[in-house]
Amino acid sequence: MHLVEFALTKPQSAPEVSADALLRALWEVCEPGDGLEHLRVHTARSGARGVAFLIAPDAASALAHCRGLCRRALERSAELPGWELARPARP
Repeated sequence: MHLVEFALTKPQSAPEVSADALLRALWEVCEPGDGLEHLRVHTARSGARGVAFLIAPDAASALAHCRGLCRRALERSAELPGWELARPARP
C-alpha cells in the first residue's frame, strides 16, 4: 500500500466546498483499477489537501492512479468548477 499526498487549488471566486462534498466527488469517480483503499481530505479557502492510500505495485503507479482519480473528479464534479490539481504534479 502506498500513501500519496495531493493538493487541489480553487479559484478565489469559486465557492468553498466541504470536505464531505470533496470526498464524495473523489469516491464517485473511483474505478476498480485505481486501487483506492482510503481517502482523507482537509479543505481550506485556497482549495484542499489530502492523502490517498492506494494498493499499487510501486510508488510510480500509485502516483499515476492518484493523479487520474483527482483529474476525473475535477473534470466531472459540478461542485469543483475551475479547481486544479497542484500535486502530485505530472512527472
